Amino acid sequence: MKANLLLQPLLFCVCTLVILPAAYSQTARVLTGKSYVNITKGVSGGTIEPGDTLEIRATIAVGNFDGRSVSNAHYVDTIPANTTFISGSLKMLTNEGIDFKAYSDAAGDDPAYYDPAGYIRINLGSTFNAGANLGGICSNTTPWSAPNGGLIHGQGRPSFFGGVCIISASFRIRVNPAMAYGSSINLYGGSFYYRNNGTNVNSPCSAWSVAIQANAGLCSNSIGANAVLENGGTFGSGTTQNRATSAIVPGFAFQSVATGQPNDGSYSIVNNLSPSGNTNPNSPIPHSTNRVHARWDIMGDHTGATNQQAGNLPVAPGANGGYFIAVNAAYANSNAIQQTVGGLCPNTYYEFSAWFKNICKYCGCDSTGQGSYGSSGSTFFPNPNFRDPDSSGVNPNLTFTVDGVDYYTTGNLKYTGQWVKKGFVYKTGPGQTSFTITIRNNAAGGGGNDWALDDVTLATCSPNLDLQPSPSLSVCDGQVIDMYANIRCYFPNYIHWRWERSTDGGTTWANTGVSGTGTPVLVGGEYEYKATYPTFLAGAVVNGHRYRVRIASMPGNLSNDNCSYMATTLITITTVNCNVLVQTDLQSFAGRAVNDHTQLQWTTINEEEGTRYIIESSFDKTNFTRIGEVPGTSTGSQTYHFTDPQPISGVRYYRIIITDGKASKYSRIIQVSNGVPDFAVRSIVNPFQDKINIDLTSPDNMPLVISLMDGYGRLIRKVSTVVSKGYNTVSITGLSNVQPGNYIIQLQQQDAVITRQVLKLKRE
Repeated sequence: MKANLLLQPLLFCVCTLVILPAAYSQTARVLTGKSYVNITKGVSGGTIEPGDTLEIRATIAVGNFDGRSVSNAHYVDTIPANTTFISGSLKMLTNEGIDFKAYSDAAGDDPAYYDPAGYIRINLGSTFNAGANLGGICSNTTPWSAPNGGLIHGQGRPSFFGGVCIISASFRIRVNPAMAYGSSINLYGGSFYYRNNGTNVNSPCSAWSVAIQANAGLCSNSIGANAVLENGGTFGSGTTQNRATSAIVPGFAFQSVATGQPNDGSYSIVNNLSPSGNTNPNSPIPHSTNRVHARWDIMGDHTGATNQQAGNLPVAPGANGGYFIAVNAAYANSNAIQQTVGGLCPNTYYEFSAWFKNICKYCGCDSTGQGSYGSSGSTFFPNPNFRDPDSSGVNPNLTFTVDGVDYYTTGNLKYTGQWVKKGFVYKTGPGQTSFTITIRNNAAGGGGNDWALDDVTLATCSPNLDLQPSPSLSVCDGQVIDMYANIRCYFPNYIHWRWERSTDGGTTWANTGVSGTGTPVLVGGEYEYKATYPTFLAGAVVNGHRYRVRIASMPGNLSNDNCSYMATTLITITTVNCNVLVQTDLQSFAGRAVNDHTQLQWTTINEEEGTRYIIESSFDKTNFTRIGEVPGTSTGSQTYHFTDPQPISGVRYYRIIITDGKASKYSRIIQVSNGVPDFAVRSIVNPFQDKINIDLTSPDNMPLVISLMDGYGRLIRKVSTVVSKGYNTVSITGLSNVQPGNYIIQLQQQDAVITRQVLKLKRE
């Protein structure tokens, strides 16, 4: 959104700005730049892969409100190596990426041509004289007769609010399908040429290095989020509306929020985006007092929001609220976030992501310069001059880079009034322990391209380790003990493992010398392998010992606590003298929550005189604490009751030690909660063929939406149903025609969302 076009720069992806002294009265102000859009990935965004189609957009803006122009304007470029030019794609676009003129590939018949040797030339502007029919100055409505380039007038079309002419020279390329993942392509810079007040100008644009990488999506179980970013990636919180500047936002000037701020190329860090401190998101539009530029959303931050798509409401002046970044990036192709991060683990996958929001619903204008929202509040969209009406104007489009190489683009962020998470997964090299991460504004200039940013995340994709038997193993002296760990990973890199042992109750741990390298196999959408401990015999020497597994992506990382993972579950060995047997057994053992306390009940059989029942409780099903004891009162059979003195909150686990003073044994472990089941998936059919069956629990009778999406987030099938409180089985059917491959299934119940990976197998 623009505040003062006379004073502001004039485009995105800035390469060259030409402003000659005031004495040169006919010198036009010009900005040029170049960006690209991944057409294949569309609004969903993603990495660039073999076969993807990219649209190159080189843009020039001439202005402003002063009758100035440039002549002999043209753009030249070279088709990048390992890409193929798409015939018939030479076009002139508006700054919003909407088709304005299309050209043939041949030379001599219109303003543009493609040389099969890989050369592109697009003559820009018009053959009209500066004073004639300004509505067509940029539109090439007559046959082309200016081989050296045309005239671009500041008041021509496509027009930005009647005072700046913005043209994008555009063509499309396809990444060669034979390109290997892990390679890269170089999008050459290209150059604009024109005459400005008698001076010949060559304005070269930046080249981009783009990685070819599989679109793996985000981690299903990322941890360590934001450990290295400012304020944990959340930008902190405070009671003042405007926070101080940030060291990790290098590409924009800092401005506090005001009626006309932040302006073009600037940003603010705020807990309420309203200049007046208004807290009503539904305040009228336009509103010169309550809204930045009379148009922007009134909103709060994203961190910790109950509804992650809706975000938080703005806080009242003086109240404590979370900060977020608001960017007015209309003309500057600048780095929104940039930070060098050290202390990374080699050969490790990291999720690099952030939450974004398009914050202006009515910031666009059409090719005639007419705004999307009138001063009287009347809406002009849809407009016949637009083929794809979008009142928000230029959609934000962000690129994620690592060490200066582009890895991911968000796609166009259309206005929805909601936050959206975008990001990708990056794998460090064998010796890589640091990188510079960047989020770059990649959208064109003009009305719109105003966006918010919060919760920048750098997190590792953690594995799951399931130790068996766990959490405790009670065995007789001399009995054979077999232990193993089932290791599941989102990516097949955590292949090195070792077993560790504690002999002092978990205070210290030592390497057992048992280690190995796994061979992961894809099972149910995750890579899985087993780490087995050698068989050994139980005895007094191992009584009370605890065992765990540590895994890492490289052998050296096993000795680095920051670059390895340990099982959260343990195996505790308890050995007993089975020559003296405990005769008493439990016929039943159950528990329930009553008045916020757990009531346990068990019934015995074969009870012996002198038997005692020791009750233990645990919050994690691993570490149990003694909470009471009940003496036996009879022989034969008896029913006992016990109430946990500590109130229950959430889930608690219980077991009973049955002892006669000479020997002991454990009961099974039971689980008790305080009456409200969680919304949780208990099991899922994976891989699937024609349908997916899902077992889940629900806290109440309520609607459930099940969505099946491909790896790009595109919806394949959607089912709405109602589930009952407690245990349910639901299905998504009609999947026989779905192609084999990896998919994402999402279950949403009100604001709660559960996401799982599933695999469609090829039918034999």
